[in-house]
Amino acid sequence: MRMLLRLIGLFVLLAVLLVGLAFALPDRAHVERSITIARPQAQVWLLLSNLRRFNEWSPWHARDPAARYTYSGPEAAVGSKLAWDSERSDVGSGSQTIVALKPYESVALELDFGNLGKSQVRYELRTESNETRVTWRMDSELPLHLDQRFGWNVLGRYIGLFMDRLTGPDFERGLLNLRALADTFPNVDIADIAPQQLDMPARKLIYVEVDSTGDDAALKRAWDAGLLQLHRFVVQHGLKAGSAPLALTQQRDVGRWRFELALPAEYDLMPEDTAVRGRVLPAGSVVQISHSGSLMERQREIDKLQAWIAVKGLRAGTPLIEEFADEAAVLQGQVRIALPLQPVAQN
Repeated sequence: MRMLLRLIGLFVLLAVLLVGLAFALPDRAHVERSITIARPQAQVWLLLSNLRRFNEWSPWHARDPAARYTYSGPEAAVGSKLAWDSERSDVGSGSQTIVALKPYESVALELDFGNLGKSQVRYELRTESNETRVTWRMDSELPLHLDQRFGWNVLGRYIGLFMDRLTGPDFERGLLNLRALADTFPNVDIADIAPQQLDMPARKLIYVEVDSTGDDAALKRAWDAGLLQLHRFVVQHGLKAGSAPLALTQQRDVGRWRFELALPAEYDLMPEDTAVRGRVLPAGSVVQISHSGSLMERQREIDKLQAWIAVKGLRAGTPLIEEFADEAAVLQGQVRIALPLQPVAQN
């Protein structure tokens, strides 16, 4: 009995020593890892600020694919939130919420683990030798609350001593996943475009097929010839037609542009023995930008738009739609550029 009491006394003394030592341990823990990614800074920032893409590179998602995820708040903005709930203890439950954004430079989030406390996470980006250096930081405060949380708080102080060793490898694996995902995007800087996602109504069009090869002069001749066909058809059949032409691209390569040159028009039946055809441009969601400039500059904007869609995790459909302010704008002028979006399954 005396031996048992001594053992109990030793355990109590050890517990008191451990608790006392906890007050002397650091009251915060820091984890930090970095990687370079061979993509423009704006692309990587847009990816990091989109919590709906987090699980595509997260180092923890594969541990429990059956975990439940909930998204709320605005998309890729302050207040955007991702919450998770898992039966596995190494995944657990919690949430992360964007609390600050500095375009193309940083994303700050708050991690909330409920009774286990909160942590502050920050992604910082800078350009190094035409690549983007991403630094992933996490800072956790380890207070000692003299309430029902005290036991967890004491344990947290000891875990904090090993936080870098415990979490650092996960950060490294996540950053490697992030780089692999970013490497799938076209290597195009998207810092200076701001596309809009719109729902477009269905539109009736009449069109002719144009296959232009050669220089700008050859394109202009093919364009003018196609417009002449369309206008003659409108007059011949007494149609009501719009004046802003559209180009629906089928193929666009160096030196060749195959497209349907179209005008909005109202009709009931279309004849089958003419080069002018009718089609309905279906209703649906599109991503659109406006551009004013030359044909070459417009192609660069199209490349940026396609890269932006890829980074956002959207899927572009066909055709590429260019709506011109007037008939002379094919080589130089104001154009609305739109790409239809294919439905994407929600997580």
